[in-house]
Amino acid sequence: MRKAFMLLFALASFAAYSQISIPESSEKGIIITQTNQTIHYKKLSYTKGKVTYINTQNGEEEFLYDNSVKGIQEEGKIAVGTMSSESLTETVKNQDTKLTVKKDIKNYLIQKKDPQYMKGRTLNNIGTGLVVGGAACFVIGGLSNVSKANDNSVKNGDSKGSPIPLIIGLIGAGTGVVFKLVGHSQMKEAMNNYSTADIKRFKPDYYVLNDRNGVGLMMKF
Repeated sequence: MRKAFMLLFALASFAAYSQISIPESSEKGIIITQTNQTIHYKKLSYTKGKVTYINTQNGEEEFLYDNSVKGIQEEGKIAVGTMSSESLTETVKNQDTKLTVKKDIKNYLIQKKDPQYMKGRTLNNIGTGLVVGGAACFVIGGLSNVSKANDNSVKNGDSKGSPIPLIIGLIGAGTGVVFKLVGHSQMKEAMNNYSTADIKRFKPDYYVLNDRNGVGLMMKF
């Protein structure tokens, strides 16, 4: 009886120690789950053992039960949880927010100077310059030919306009379009790589075995 009482007391003490002080409401912050998942939230509320919040990374309302929460870091406040404030804060710092908005991802990749994105951006900028320059050359060449044609028609009726500026303009603009397409493709691929970087794909191969032990299924990783 005494051992049972001591065991019950120990379990109660452990439960009291492991329970964290979850705020009844919080405008903004970070939740660390027992599996070390980081969730950036807003408009958090806590009632009857249930933590409800809006996940700022996908904009959806979600919930957790309090026993699955390891700690909470409210914005501008001290972290609370079953681990020390220093450890919890360090855990939060070591996990980056996963961006979902395209504009934010672009700015992040530019800030981090992602090689693939920067290469695509350079090609896109070069392409833009070639398109603008080619179009300008085509327009100027066309106007020049029209002007020369008008002058010559007044003098002797012969036109001496040159097609070279038009050809150069078309080639330049066409090359620019190709550069822009390649650059845009590389930038888009870099953004997709960022978005799917932490998605683990589990694709095992399955084989049917038939030997003297019988028929079985083998899974190859």
